[in-house]
Amino acid sequence: MRISIHAYRLLPVLAAAAALYSGNTRADDAATADVFTLGTVEVIGEKLPDAAAVTTDSIDASTLAARHRDDLSTALDLVPGVAIQEAGQRRERTVAVRGFTSREVPLFIDGVPVYVPYDGVVDLGRFGVDYVSQIIVSKGLASLLYGPNTLGGAINVVSRRPSQPFEAHARLETELDDHFDDIEQRVSASLGGVHGAWYANANVSYTNADGYRLPHDFTPTTAEDGGKRNNADSRDTVISAKIGYAPNAGNEFALSYYRQDGSKDDPPYAGTSSSVKPRYWQWPYWDKQSVYFVARNAIAAQGTLRWRLYYDSFKNALESYDDDTYTTQTRPYAFHGSHYDDYSVGGSADFEWRWTAQQTTRIAAHYRNDVHREAEESPYAPQERLDIPTYDIAIEHEWWVLPTLSLTPGYSHMVQPGRTVHVYNDDDEPIVPVRVDSADADNAQLVAAWHVTTQQTVYAGISRKTRFPTLKERFSGGLGTVVPNPSLDPESAMHYEIGYEAKTGSLHTKIALYESRLHDAIEAVNVDASLCATDSSDCTQEQNIGRQRNRGIEASADWSPLATLLLNAQLDIVDVDNLSDSSLKSTGTPEFKYQLGADWQFMPQWRLRADLDHESKRYSDTAGDRIAGAFTLANAFVRYEPLPQLGIEIGGRNLSDARYAYEEGFYQAGRTWLAQVDYRY
Repeated sequence: MRISIHAYRLLPVLAAAAALYSGNTRADDAATADVFTLGTVEVIGEKLPDAAAVTTDSIDASTLAARHRDDLSTALDLVPGVAIQEAGQRRERTVAVRGFTSREVPLFIDGVPVYVPYDGVVDLGRFGVDYVSQIIVSKGLASLLYGPNTLGGAINVVSRRPSQPFEAHARLETELDDHFDDIEQRVSASLGGVHGAWYANANVSYTNADGYRLPHDFTPTTAEDGGKRNNADSRDTVISAKIGYAPNAGNEFALSYYRQDGSKDDPPYAGTSSSVKPRYWQWPYWDKQSVYFVARNAIAAQGTLRWRLYYDSFKNALESYDDDTYTTQTRPYAFHGSHYDDYSVGGSADFEWRWTAQQTTRIAAHYRNDVHREAEESPYAPQERLDIPTYDIAIEHEWWVLPTLSLTPGYSHMVQPGRTVHVYNDDDEPIVPVRVDSADADNAQLVAAWHVTTQQTVYAGISRKTRFPTLKERFSGGLGTVVPNPSLDPESAMHYEIGYEAKTGSLHTKIALYESRLHDAIEAVNVDASLCATDSSDCTQEQNIGRQRNRGIEASADWSPLATLLLNAQLDIVDVDNLSDSSLKSTGTPEFKYQLGADWQFMPQWRLRADLDHESKRYSDTAGDRIAGAFTLANAFVRYEPLPQLGIEIGGRNLSDARYAYEEGFYQAGRTWLAQVDYRY
């Protein structure tokens, strides 16, 4: 697909279309009493910076509950410009933001970066949302205060903060397949409250999934016979807790704890491509644990200091079996006891100084050290340890040139110092030292916002962002088929964006036109087979050779024609071109996507919610041979509230029983039925 200049001339037409249908729920339209403001990045002092107000999108907890988005991947799918991706063989859910992958758009929880230190991504499907107050998505013009490696944007999940003396919430949900077999159960409960200057809350959730049933029109393949999906069980338990102390309006301290214990099985490839071989994988554990402390302190009447300290750990184990009996491990591709034991430790400090009502300066400093430890029991591989420290400093200045015009320039500098790491090599010399040179990169940004009226804003921005390569990109041997490249340079991207937002009575519309150009992109290049540890004709090395262009249009709106009716819609068009080699297809991102939704309270105690999602086809390999076809999903839910605190809900997902996949050959669930009871005090 190519977006010509004629498509850009459709900007006013798309804005009008969005106004007719309507779109995305934003945090400024929802109650913010339960938002843990210390967990935001953009707000250091008392107000949201003007640039962030027009360049970010967010969704709140009430929207996630109403749409039954139970994990972060499906929650983020509601945001314009975001599309779910899946690494099928690993059963990892990630997202693409305007064509940039999760490695290029990092995840934060309460401003703390969260990802697997080795490869820079995390399985969003494992993260529930019961503890969430809102999710903020920043794209190409993301604030530089987020810190390093926000090449394509940033995602910040903000937790809840209790606002009442006592709060309690419980939810019980069960999901049935089209044969009415129980396939998934979810239970969550939370308690919290405020007592004087102190507040605390705790949340626990448990999800037990006994696989899922494929759509009726699925055609059996060698590794999948249809019906109930093979090897698709999963379990997840999440515990989160927070205790805080706010002695006055200018000072607050909070300690948070997050723990997740999970396990998952990987369904084998069920497509028709001869280039993909089924793998028989299971993850006995997939565990994560975080502890972080956040504080905000007033400095005189004009300044605010916020600082964070955190420790984040990630552990998992992978078993690879011979076949679908999952009992023996004797074939060359099988292995036993592949363990990751990773952790990160770091901190950050942000400072805001309000010179006048028209001038505000914000500065930030970040430090993070990522450590990866990996070993395997059979075939034996000794523990390999890799670490990578990163430093970042940033400054932004908000200047109201006129009462209706703000300019926000920013600059940041990030550094990774030189060091020696110890890398697994082969049996003769299993662990060898490798010297890594120091690297640094500069980022800069300028955002202008013009408030045409109190209800209409036009904005424009230009930004340069960079990303350091991950430990995996530098040091992975790819089971003997990849030549490590410790000397990889950072990737860089130039972002250009203009947009318009209007809030007029019951109608809220927003439209954005953007283009991003990626330079020094890290891509796998074929090299001499003799350089690889195994005798493989497909020997590659990661190198900085790629150039890529992402451009597109986003349009969304919300409209309430009646006090009891909310309509919403959004439209995404994104064109991702490989400028280094036009014959290579971009993978994992649909070029066209739209969502329509309605929320109708047709009686005082009854509510009907329905939504429709459509995505165009996407490629699953750069040659274009594997294609995940276009699909349309319809969902509907009916809710009854006999008491203000009690809700009973039934509904269905994928009501048309559509056969769909985010990666070719790794098909998702067919039609399912849902029943839920929830109570809030």
